[in-house]
Amino acid sequence: MFKLNLKIAWRNLWKNKVYAAINIGGLALGLTAFVLMLLYINHEESYDSWSPDLKNVYQIREKHDFFTPDNKEHWNEISNSRIANLLRAKLPQVVAVTKVDNDFDFDNGYSLKVDNADPVIINKIKDSDSSFFHVFPYQFLQGSADKALENKETIVLKESLAMQLFGTTKVLGKTVKVVRWETDKGTALTITGVVYEPNTPQSVNFNAITRTGNKDKDPENPTNNNYCQVYTRLNKSSDTLVLNQTLQKIYIDFKKSLLSGQKKNYNDIYKDGKLPGLKVIPVSEVHANPPYNMNWFEKLKPVMAISAFLLLVSVINFINLATAQSVQRAKEVGVKKVLGSYKTQLTWQFLVEAALQSIISLFLCIILIEIVLPAFNNHFKVDLSFWHNAQLPVMISQLVGLFVFVTLLAGFYPAWILSNYNPVSVLKGNYENGLRGIALRNVLVVFQFIISVTFIISIGVMELQSRFMSNKDLGFERGNLININTNYEDDFVERLKKIPGIQYVATTTQVMGNAFNVPEEVNYKGNAINLNTVTVTMDALPALGVKVVQGRIFSKEYKQDTVNTVVLNEAAASLFGKNVIGQTYGKVDWEGKTNRFQIVGVIKNYHNEGFDKTVLPTVYKVTSLGGTSNTNNLLVRFNTSKYKELIGKIEKEWKVLYPNFPMVYSSLDDAFSKSLEDNNRFINMIILFSLVSVSLSLLGLFALSTFVARRRTKEIAVRKVLGASNIQIVNLLNRSFLVLVIVANLISWPVAYIIIKKWLDGFAYRIDMPISPFLTATLISIIIAVLTVSIQARKAAVTDPVNALKYE
Repeated sequence: MFKLNLKIAWRNLWKNKVYAAINIGGLALGLTAFVLMLLYINHEESYDSWSPDLKNVYQIREKHDFFTPDNKEHWNEISNSRIANLLRAKLPQVVAVTKVDNDFDFDNGYSLKVDNADPVIINKIKDSDSSFFHVFPYQFLQGSADKALENKETIVLKESLAMQLFGTTKVLGKTVKVVRWETDKGTALTITGVVYEPNTPQSVNFNAITRTGNKDKDPENPTNNNYCQVYTRLNKSSDTLVLNQTLQKIYIDFKKSLLSGQKKNYNDIYKDGKLPGLKVIPVSEVHANPPYNMNWFEKLKPVMAISAFLLLVSVINFINLATAQSVQRAKEVGVKKVLGSYKTQLTWQFLVEAALQSIISLFLCIILIEIVLPAFNNHFKVDLSFWHNAQLPVMISQLVGLFVFVTLLAGFYPAWILSNYNPVSVLKGNYENGLRGIALRNVLVVFQFIISVTFIISIGVMELQSRFMSNKDLGFERGNLININTNYEDDFVERLKKIPGIQYVATTTQVMGNAFNVPEEVNYKGNAINLNTVTVTMDALPALGVKVVQGRIFSKEYKQDTVNTVVLNEAAASLFGKNVIGQTYGKVDWEGKTNRFQIVGVIKNYHNEGFDKTVLPTVYKVTSLGGTSNTNNLLVRFNTSKYKELIGKIEKEWKVLYPNFPMVYSSLDDAFSKSLEDNNRFINMIILFSLVSVSLSLLGLFALSTFVARRRTKEIAVRKVLGASNIQIVNLLNRSFLVLVIVANLISWPVAYIIIKKWLDGFAYRIDMPISPFLTATLISIIIAVLTVSIQARKAAVTDPVNALKYE
C-alpha cells in the first residue's frame, strides 16, 4: 500500500510541476533559514564541551569597576591575581589554579620571529603560570602537560601555529623569538609542547601559551594590582551555590586585609548594603555569560524568531497551495471512496505526498546550506560546517525531527480536507464543502502578510536609524586621521613630524576603536562628582578636530596646562553647573593628598564607542609623559586626503626603529564603520529575510486567489453572460483580497511599533519613531497584492463562460 501511495504521490508531483516546484522551493527556503539557525545554536552551545574533564573547571569572577566600559561595577572575567593563591590556601577541594592573560580589544598580538624568516603578528598568545595545562586538559601532540610549562621562558603552540611557523608539528626544543611591543628587544622562548585543536570552540582561546614568569608572582606593594583571568580545577563537580557562599566569606576577609595594607577602611568603602563579590561559574557557562554585553542567546533571539516565522510562513504556503489544488483532486477522492477506500487510507496517501515533498525540500535545503554557508560564516564571523561538524549526529536527529514536524504540520490539514470530501457531491461537480476551510485559509494569508508588512516596516525604520547614525556629528573629524597601534615614543614621533603632510602626532587613552575608561571621583563645592578620566598629549584634541564650546583647549603657550588644568566635555560640564570656565575642583590621590585642578575649556561630546552607549562625563588632562595609561593609540592627522603615500613613509621610519615588529594601524573612518558593523549586518539580514517572507506571502496569496477563482468559476461565467466586463470581474476578485491585506496591515502596525521601539531603545542616540515606513509598507503590500491577484483574476475573467456552464 505504501509503495502504491508513493507512486501516486510521485505521479501527482510530476503532473503538477509548477505547484510542486513552488511548494518544494518555498518550503526549502524556510527550512534553510531554520537549519542555519540550528547550526549556529549548536555551535554556540558546544563551547567548552571538548573534554569531559572540563566539568570540574571553573572561572573566577570578581566584582569591581576596573577597566569596565561604563566605569561601573560588574562581575568581571579579570580578577586580582592574588586570588589564585587565596584559592590554593583556603579551598581544600582545589586541585589546581592558573592565571592567564585576558583578551583585550587593543591587543593586536605579538610579533613572532623564527630564524631568518620575516616577523609575523600573531594574536591570542597568552602568558600564564605553570599550572595552565593542569587545569585545562588539552591533548598533546608533542610534549606533555606535566613538563610543558615546568620551566620559565617556554612556549606551547597550537597545532595550526606550529604548521604556520615551521611547516611541521615536530618542533620540540626549537626556539621562537617573541616581541611583545615595538621597543621590546624580544625573548627567545623554547617550544616544549604542541597541542591539538579541540573539535569544539573554547572560551579560553589561544594560539600559544607562554610562561615568562610574570604570572608566577603577585605585586608586593598592596597598592599595586595585577588583573588577569583566573581558572581553577576542583577534585569533583561542586554545587556552585554552596561553593560561592564559602568563597564570599573567604573573599571578604581577603578584601579587609588588602584594604588595610592600602591604608583604607573597609567600612568606608563597603557601606549601605554594598559588599565585595567573588564567585565561580562553570567553564561551560563562561561563553554564555559575558560580563558587559548581551549573551549570544539574547542577541540571537530576533534572528531565531525570524527564522521560525519564515519556516511557519513556508508551511502556511504549503497548506494554501495544497488546498488550492483540492478541486483537481476531489474527483479522485470521490472515485476512491466509491470503490471502498477508507478515510484513514486517503489521509495516509496525502500525508505520504506531503512527506515526499518535505524530504525533497530537506535535501534541497541541505544543498542551499552548502551554497550560502560561506556567506553566512562571513556575516556572523563564525566557522560553521554542515558535514565537518562535531555535532553532526545531533544535527541529523534534529533534521529528522524537523522533517516529521513539518510533514505533520504541513500535510495533516490538506489530507484531512481532501479525505473529507463527500463522494456523491464531488462526482456531481459540487465542491462546496471545500469552502468550510476558506476562513482558515484567509487567516493564514493574513498571518503571512502580517509578518511581511512587519518586515517591510522594520526595514524602513532600520534604514532611517542607520542613515541617522552614519550622518550624525561624532564631535570630531574622523577623515584624514589614522591610529597607529603603538605607545607615544618621542624618537618615533619626532621622525613623523618631519614628514611633509603630517599635521599632528599625538596620543590619547580614548579614541573610537580603542577606549580606556578610568573612573575618578572629584570634589566640587562640597559635592562628589564621578567622572571618566582621559589623558592626552598637547596635540591630541586638535588632532581629533574636537569642537570647542567654551573657553579653550590645551596649548603649549600655557605651561600650567601640563600641571593642573583640565578640559571637560559637555556631559561633564553639565554636572558642574553653569559658568565652569576658571572654576577649580579637588581630587584626592592615592597618598591622601588633595590636588586642585582648574577648568579651562569645554568641548562638544565626541563618540568613542558605539551609538548604543552614551558619552561618559569626561575630564581631559595633559601630562608630561603623554598619558598615565598607554593603550596603543598614536594619532596621526594628515593635512591632505591623499595620504596613502605618507603611510608608506611612516612605515619606512617604523622599520628603522622597530625592525622586529610590523606596524599595525587603522583609519578612524574604518573604526567608525566597524562600530556600525553589527547593526548593518543585522539590517542586511532583515532585508534578506524580508524578501523571502514577502515572496512566500505572495505565493500564498497566489494560491488562495487560484483557489477562490476556481470556486467561483460558475459565478464568474454567469456574471459574464449577464454583461460584466473583464475589469469588473478582476475588481470583484481583488476586492475580497484587498480586505485581507488591509486587515493584515491594521494588525501589523502595532506589532511592528512594539518590536521596532524595543530595537530603537537599544540605542542611546536614535531617531523618533517615523510614520513614513508604516505608510510605505501599507502601500507596497497593497500594490503587490493587487498585482498578484490580478494575474489570476484576469485569467479567470477571460475564460470562455460556455466551458463553465455547459454541464448545467
